[in-house]
Amino acid sequence: MSRTVPVRELRSDLAHLLDAVADRREHVVVTRHGRPAAVLIPVDEYEALEETAEILSDAQTLAAVDAGLAEIESGATVALAQLREQLAGRRSGKQ
Repeated sequence: MSRTVPVRELRSDLAHLLDAVADRREHVVVTRHGRPAAVLIPVDEYEALEETAEILSDAQTLAAVDAGLAEIESGATVALAQLREQLAGRRSGKQ
């Protein structure tokens, strides 16, 4: 849920707005002179956005994601039970 408030309301009702963001996971768009100037979002959403931006800016990570998607499309997958068996074998020295 999103709500829009002018900066004047932000100043006078900051504690309530922070509760809305932190506790009820609302998004608050703050306007200045009727135009959006900032957004308040929960910290975990902000951290997720930062992590996504970091991933999208890393060519090696994007290449690895693309390679993984290509493997899925080609059917080069392993069932979880089979993977667990393989890993157990490696740990016990039985490859």
